[in-house]
Amino acid sequence: MITEKESRYLLKIYESYLQGMSSVGPQYMAEEMYVKRPSAYEVLQKLAKKGLLAKRRGKYSLTEDGIRLAEKILRSHRIIETMLYRAGVDLEKACECATKIQDKVDDDIIDKLCAYLGYPKTCPHGRPIPEVKK
Repeated sequence: MITEKESRYLLKIYESYLQGMSSVGPQYMAEEMYVKRPSAYEVLQKLAKKGLLAKRRGKYSLTEDGIRLAEKILRSHRIIETMLYRAGVDLEKACECATKIQDKVDDDIIDKLCAYLGYPKTCPHGRPIPEVKK
């Protein structure tokens, strides 16, 4: 289980990974997360201890488990956001709400929501909804 803060870091690292960065350092994460370097280092260390990041030469890269979890959280976020938006909630409010609950909703509920929504391929922002990897 990871905390909401760790989840935000993991998603930021995953975003960097998708943009072609194979690893990130504490200074980069501090700048991205608007925190001091020691704070970023502490979260990176926690994620590494949980097996979600691998550390090499002072840089951190996602492990297979880290990628899988990031995709799971993103999928939850984008499905919840899509549901709320389709229900008439303003897009920014839908995104804010999805961020608050994205890692608290069970996978089976997300699967049911996805089916109910007709298996959307993208969220209201136009970003792809990751497929389930079993």
